[in-house]
Amino acid sequence: MTEQLIKILKGYRTVLTVFVGFLLAPMATSIAEMQAKQPYDKDKLIRVVQLNALPTAEVVQAIEQRGVDFKMTSDVESQFRAAGARPEVIDAIRKNYRGTSSPPPNNTSPNPSNNPPANSRPNSSVPPGPPLAKNEIVTLLQSGVPPARVEQFVEVRGVSFSITPQIAREIKDAGGNNSLIGAITAKASEPAPSSPPSRPPLRPAPAGPDYDDLTDKAVAAMQANNANAAVRFLQQAVALDSSRPQAYGLLGFAELYGIHDINAAERSMRAAIDRGGGAPFRVYHDHDRLFNTFCQGSLFVSKRNVTFRADDGNHTFEATRQDIKEAKLNGFVGAQFGAFHLKVGAGKGETYNFAPYNKQKSEANLVINLIQSYQ
Repeated sequence: MTEQLIKILKGYRTVLTVFVGFLLAPMATSIAEMQAKQPYDKDKLIRVVQLNALPTAEVVQAIEQRGVDFKMTSDVESQFRAAGARPEVIDAIRKNYRGTSSPPPNNTSPNPSNNPPANSRPNSSVPPGPPLAKNEIVTLLQSGVPPARVEQFVEVRGVSFSITPQIAREIKDAGGNNSLIGAITAKASEPAPSSPPSRPPLRPAPAGPDYDDLTDKAVAAMQANNANAAVRFLQQAVALDSSRPQAYGLLGFAELYGIHDINAAERSMRAAIDRGGGAPFRVYHDHDRLFNTFCQGSLFVSKRNVTFRADDGNHTFEATRQDIKEAKLNGFVGAQFGAFHLKVGAGKGETYNFAPYNKQKSEANLVINLIQSYQ
């Protein structure tokens, strides 16, 4: 009697899983057309690190979202460290390698044992059904289904959505892992099956560059000192997806340091901050309170904090909004360079001096205004 009850319960769980899948599938239609992310190649990602125009947190998030198509070796790690990559970036690269999938086995090849290859996952037990929605995957994970099993469902049935940073966090919070995120990203890039057309299909229009393509091209253009091209690429990226902060932050960077339009730069930087990103500024960081010794890097202003990352990756600074007690132009130290300071912490706290890259007070005032606007 007990064995029969166990069999019934197991069958019930399988039916329930399939039923939940069918029930929740329509909920993903609003995101089914989102574009899949292409992994970073090494050269593109090194350019992002070298430009130092995105906060470390945003670079890590982009790596987790897109993945990389190269493995982290000691030589590759040395290249990224030389470019100024922080340890968080190195770790994200190491954890998010997404190699090309191996081709499926030839069905005509003999297989006397009739067993799947040792390096493949058995998927024959996955019930047929429509592509999985995000809610289905979250439900399966929350109900205790292991990520490897959910990945089998993804491989067989596909998905009806594309990964975004928010969706990736939801899936990981439910118990997913990077392997499952990679499988979802790969399946999202495959064309969805369709019914045979009742009339001759129209010739498809060539696909244009997506958001990531445009931001990658903009970074390359800025490194080639072609600010006008960078601005055009980033304006196209913003037009494609106005909800994401990265293109706005890079656009403000290109407008401020490339075409020297501080008003346009402020609009773009505020848009980046409002969307949860950071506004980037090139600065000199004072080491001895007199600017006799200093390093060069980028200061990032966001809603939550202000951070600094030196170009060599060695000097960093971070202060939350609550910890910043004063942001003000200097009256003496570096005043001729438009220097400003941040006082951090209670009481006397700690004072950090910075000088704007263009050595203009208007640029320093923009930094100060952005810090004060969100406090």
